[in-house]
Amino acid sequence: MNDKSASNHPESDTEIQALRRRVAELERTVAALEQERDVFKHVVHHAPAFISRMTPDGRMIYANATCERLIGKTTEQIAGTNIMPLLYPGDLYPAVEEYFRIAAEGGDVSDYELMIESHTGERRILAWNSYHRFGPDGSLQEVVSFGVDVTDRKREEDERRRLQEEVIAVQAATLAELSTPLIPISAKIVAMPLIGSVDAARAQRIIDTLLSGISEARASTAILDITGVAVVDTQVADALLKAARAVRLLGAEVILTGIRPDVAQTLVNLGTNLEGIVTRATLQSGIAFAMQQG
Repeated sequence: MNDKSASNHPESDTEIQALRRRVAELERTVAALEQERDVFKHVVHHAPAFISRMTPDGRMIYANATCERLIGKTTEQIAGTNIMPLLYPGDLYPAVEEYFRIAAEGGDVSDYELMIESHTGERRILAWNSYHRFGPDGSLQEVVSFGVDVTDRKREEDERRRLQEEVIAVQAATLAELSTPLIPISAKIVAMPLIGSVDAARAQRIIDTLLSGISEARASTAILDITGVAVVDTQVADALLKAARAVRLLGAEVILTGIRPDVAQTLVNLGTNLEGIVTRATLQSGIAFAMQQG
């Protein structure tokens, strides 16, 4: 009778077989998803980046192996524990508080750099990127953070910046030296040909270089050549007079050369008193005069 019943319901057999095939297909899909999940879990847990899940008040939900090594404890040991005071002690804590405040307000915390302290006491800089899970009421429920250690990169950047600053300082010093060259003409004569503009800073360098050069060389005559100075104004005239007075205080004489007709007229119009300063039209004539005096 059962055989007759089954044979009388071929559609039921077909439906059962289809259901069995569907169940088998779903089982294969679930198995594939579980395998994929296990792969992702393995990748996340052993990733070189710091990956964690926390509540807004800092209680740990999950930490991957890299994060566990930083903390010095496993996820099971710290689950539900507020580890923020441990990772961000003392002066580090306000920064992480600000980070969570911005996150809670839905602000941008991408590549957010925080100084963190490991369980060994070593401080590292981590750049964090976070995913924020909010509840139905709009409140922050969970912060999933992905951190990359940028300590070495920051050190390299700081070192590169320091080297750049050193190079700039050396270049500035070199340019300053080139802008106020002191050339020995003889054992007792030095010359300083000036080119370009003369501002307050350069005027002081001129005086400093001139005085130190005269003192070191024990020179008796200093020739200041202003042939290459494009504009002679009150500032330049004052600088020349100050240089001359400073040189005379060392017992040396100043010869001013390169005074073009327009420069001479400018100095007269400015009322510049060149009394006590020997003037010559060219550097060559100034050197010749100095050699005759020597």
